[in-house]
Amino acid sequence: MNLLASKPGRLVAFGGLYLSEGIPGGFLMMAIATEIQRRGMEGASIYSAFIALLALPWVFKFMMGPFVDNIRLKRFGARKQWIVLSQSIMVLALGMAMFFLPETIDVPENEVKGILATIEGLYLSGIVLFGGLLFLHNFFAATQDAAIDAMACQVLREEERGLANGVMFSCTHAGYLLGGSGALWLKGSFGSFEASSMVVLAFMGCILTGVIFLIKEKSAAQEIADGELPAPEPGHSGWQAAKEQIIDYFKTIWKDIFLSKNGILSVMLALTPIGALALSMLLSTLMAPRLGMTDNEIAALNTASTFVFIPFCLLGGWLSDRFDRRVVLGITASMTVIPSLWIGWQFKQAGWDHPPEAIDGTWPREEALIVSWWIATLAFSVFNGLKYAVKNALYMDIVTPKIAATQFTALMAFTNLTNIYSKLWQGQALDTINGWNWTVWNLIYVDAGIGLLFLIVLYFIKPTPREKRAPDIAA
Repeated sequence: MNLLASKPGRLVAFGGLYLSEGIPGGFLMMAIATEIQRRGMEGASIYSAFIALLALPWVFKFMMGPFVDNIRLKRFGARKQWIVLSQSIMVLALGMAMFFLPETIDVPENEVKGILATIEGLYLSGIVLFGGLLFLHNFFAATQDAAIDAMACQVLREEERGLANGVMFSCTHAGYLLGGSGALWLKGSFGSFEASSMVVLAFMGCILTGVIFLIKEKSAAQEIADGELPAPEPGHSGWQAAKEQIIDYFKTIWKDIFLSKNGILSVMLALTPIGALALSMLLSTLMAPRLGMTDNEIAALNTASTFVFIPFCLLGGWLSDRFDRRVVLGITASMTVIPSLWIGWQFKQAGWDHPPEAIDGTWPREEALIVSWWIATLAFSVFNGLKYAVKNALYMDIVTPKIAATQFTALMAFTNLTNIYSKLWQGQALDTINGWNWTVWNLIYVDAGIGLLFLIVLYFIKPTPREKRAPDIAA
């Protein structure tokens, strides 16, 4: 059985692969992000810097593109070999990391201020080894993502990309639900966070098994025999052939990205926040516990927002297959500022300008603001879901299949860079000791304003005429 041989199979295959990205992603960015606050990591700038450092490999994942696109063992499929290798190391690194999660995370006082205080605080907090293993996990998670994206660009037909992206990113968020909310709920059942992490590892192992047996690519040897890959020159080793391919590869990158109007504009778009981001990033994990919500309540909110996100993500992808993707993206992304501005106003009305200090890992409960936070989070999930698949389908329309693993992955990496610098400035803005001491509502208002700048870039991106696009590769 080969899931890549039919449209329903491709949707199932890529849904499963993106689920494999979402499960550890939710565990890291929801469950672990909540747990480290419970264990003593309070400063907004230190917390945001730690989360940003974990995400750093996703910024440089495009550097793996040439290797993913050009280095392949003759007996195995070009992308599957990378997916299997990456998932295996991800399971190993995450499992090892849980043995080094400190019981308490104490950040000592020091005389240094600003970014230096943030760096020193991270070093002295006792989470260096734990964070290093999570960084290794994320490095191979990013490599896996490059391989999956390259396979998607190669296999998916143009007319199914919008729906496929809707399925893929819905499954990513379903994975976030399993890895994030699931781990928080299981923590209460098992009695420890470390024990609940074993269930996450079991899920990842099951998906790895499915990849091995249900997704089949042609081997490199077969692709050479079929004329889909150039045969190595006589007397050349595999590495020599790969080196020549990579040189040609970078020439194509220069031509199709940096000498192409749409290529440059797509990079600019990826480096610009698309819509408001605060409610989907720093504030989404920082605010819930600091409003006094319990782990189970945080898990319930994450579950509810995921169930809202998924159908609207599918709807956004479906709409983008039938209407101009730029128009759909512009409208849906712009609407994310509405719930952001509303919750900012709610914080201002309540006079809740900064999170209070924690006592034994808990914060004073703010009942009215918790209700408002639920409303804003669910409303934001509607518009964020609508925009999510559209953006990535637009990138797929632009990329050149020959360099798909680098070009598309580079665009996604630049998007991750945008997320990281947004996390960092938001953490600095909210921090009352080492940061800028902004109020919560000022941060949200500025984030919403920046989130509309993408419309300028989007206006100048022109769709590539259908007759000039590369033909679909899927059979």
